[in-house]
Amino acid sequence: MADTNARTGEVKAVIETLIHNVGNNNTVILDEIYHDDMKVIMLSPDDKVSVSDKAAFKEVVLSALKENNGSIGTWAKFHHITVEGENAHVLISRRNELTGPDMQITLGIDLTFLQGRWQITREVILTRPLSDAA
Repeated sequence: MADTNARTGEVKAVIETLIHNVGNNNTVILDEIYHDDMKVIMLSPDDKVSVSDKAAFKEVVLSALKENNGSIGTWAKFHHITVEGENAHVLISRRNELTGPDMQITLGIDLTFLQGRWQITREVILTRPLSDAA
């Protein structure tokens, strides 16, 4: 992962905080980190696309937590973080129960620094079986 400037660590810390809190059933953080106009675009292994807003994606997360006794996992591998002024992009792979067992997701996450904090404005999520993951 390339550290392109001093704010890269800030962005990584925001994503790590989100993963740790949600992975351990603390969903209050979603309202702080998810921008009100956030969009999530998911591509399933069978090429189905779904688009969610903040409220709908929060329901997906809450449902996954309920189905998995409050824990969806915290495994993550950061591939790249870019920060340019008030905008950032994170490329990360995750293994968790959000998309089902034996699946890995790769996310492109866009963030903007607004109101004194980094907020996620968009997530693009590609889902694939672990056997296909690198």
